[in-house]
Amino acid sequence: MHGALRRAHGRQRQAGTTLDRFRLNALVTSAAFGGRRGRVYRRIAELSGTGPGDRVLDVGCSSGYLVRLLAAAAGPSGAVTGLDPSEAAIAYARRRGPAGASFTVGVAQDLSAFADGAFDVVTSTLALHHVPARKRQDAFREMYRVTRPGGRLLVADFDPSRRALRLHGGAARMRQAAAATGPLDDLAVTAGYLVEALGTLPLLRYVIAVR
Repeated sequence: MHGALRRAHGRQRQAGTTLDRFRLNALVTSAAFGGRRGRVYRRIAELSGTGPGDRVLDVGCSSGYLVRLLAAAAGPSGAVTGLDPSEAAIAYARRRGPAGASFTVGVAQDLSAFADGAFDVVTSTLALHHVPARKRQDAFREMYRVTRPGGRLLVADFDPSRRALRLHGGAARMRQAAAATGPLDDLAVTAGYLVEALGTLPLLRYVIAVR
């Protein structure tokens, strides 16, 4: 079973890890959260501050789970874009995406498909530890660039001080990657954001910042 769980983390590319087995990864993530995934992601959507009419970018969207929650918050007058390096995940997300949601293949460290200040809100959840260490600051700079002045950022990733369920085959590797990521607020500040809040959720740490 652990072998299958490890395979859920996909393959390594120069640009980062691509989770092509995204549906298996969703099951693994749900198990790691001990059945609290829905509650945690609903809280992330709330913390993002997404409201009616907002333009939102979700970086590392995988199958679009958070995008669907953000689209509900943005309403029919809003627009939510999900970005992920996995073509398979994006194809799946497009099939299940609600009205007002769109999806594109891409990586966090290169958001050149989007104009400066294109989004009111930028989110990224459980994606940063998949970005190569030397590219993580680039990812924050790109997220800053596409956030409008006064817009918000919410980045959440594994909290290395928390212990994932032992059945998760990649738990040790994830904790190591999360620890190597460093303080999320430092990455945000270096990119140019003003940090509003730091916090924790089950298994996660997060930063909320404003451009």
